[in-house]
Amino acid sequence: MAASCGVDIGSSETQGSPTPDADAPKVGEGKAIAKESELAPGSAIPFTNAQTGQQAMLMHLESGEFAAYSAVCTHQGCTVAHQNGKLACPCHGSVFDPTEGAAVETGPATQPLPEVKLDVRDGKVFLA
Repeated sequence: MAASCGVDIGSSETQGSPTPDADAPKVGEGKAIAKESELAPGSAIPFTNAQTGQQAMLMHLESGEFAAYSAVCTHQGCTVAHQNGKLACPCHGSVFDPTEGAAVETGPATQPLPEVKLDVRDGKVFLA
């Protein structure tokens, strides 16, 4: 399940897996993923879209904005992990920048992670 190689994009090694996180909460459209206060700037939590089964990552960016992206690497489908403010794939080393629309910062992936639509209101972050 765990990848045999790690990605070093800072001071610690990313551990991830090519399979979805079984502990990630399942969230339906229009339902709250988290309270704004539960996520400090620079942090992230995984979740699963209950309708589609799609793994995703909700991030509270240092700018104060919230963003969510698919947690499935566009290279070969491994599950990315949040590491030092980036989304990193443990399988082949791709790194995505969530402050730039999850653009590829380091390949081999060539496509950004797909955005997950959010609605932030009443102190909560909802899956739109």
